Amino acid sequence: MNISSIVIKAKPDYFHALMEEISRIKGCEIYLYDEALAHIVVVVEAQDTQEEIAINKELESLPGVINAQMHYTYQEDELHATLSQQGSVVEFLNNDTIPAEDITYAGSVAHLMGQTYKPHKP
Repeated sequence: MNISSIVIKAKPDYFHALMEEISRIKGCEIYLYDEALAHIVVVVEAQDTQEEIAINKELESLPGVINAQMHYTYQEDELHATLSQQGSVVEFLNNDTIPAEDITYAGSVAHLMGQTYKPHKP
């Protein structure tokens, strides 16, 4: 099951028609809207990523939509696949026999650029 939020910027003259149309699309729920700004936040529930993308494309194609941008997505299948592949990572992180200085932190921009992180010493 996938859940996502899509923010829609609409043409003001189409706002009410869009609200009605969106409410008829299976898997869509209007969560929040601002008529003055012609913004609509839609929560989408889909079976998989392909359905989620199809709904996003359908929302983008509605008359009066300036743009429809996905701002959040939770993909249950991908989460489970990732967690099942990380068994060795969890074992590594829970291994108290590995000295902390032997662990390389790979989340820094320097590491991603192929450089070694050197902390600034005043």
